[in-house]
Amino acid sequence: MTELIVKSKIREVAKDFNVAGDFADALDKLALEEIKNAVRRADANGRRTVQAKDIYLGKSMAKEMLIVKSKVKDIAKNHNVAGDFANALNEVAVWYVMQACERAKANGRRTIQARDL
Repeated sequence: MTELIVKSKIREVAKDFNVAGDFADALDKLALEEIKNAVRRADANGRRTVQAKDIYLGKSMAKEMLIVKSKVKDIAKNHNVAGDFANALNEVAVWYVMQACERAKANGRRTIQARDL
């Protein structure tokens, strides 16, 4: 596993929800796929630098940093990584956690699980 996600920070984002053991690994896989998609988008646009716009176009709102920045650079090894890319990836990861919380709540659970992603 790449360990892009700081597991202890998930609890801070999920607030009132418990976090199942499989959730961090599933979120890590999603983050890895987001990076790969961003690299493909940069390549398609003829760029060697992966930028925040390759993954996220919204306004930054996340307070907790779930993403390990050095791991992002390791994964995008043949590309440069813009300074704002990890923050954009973090916004996406936080959004995934919030959506998982909503799904768990809708299903009457207080624990977010991998299946909620």
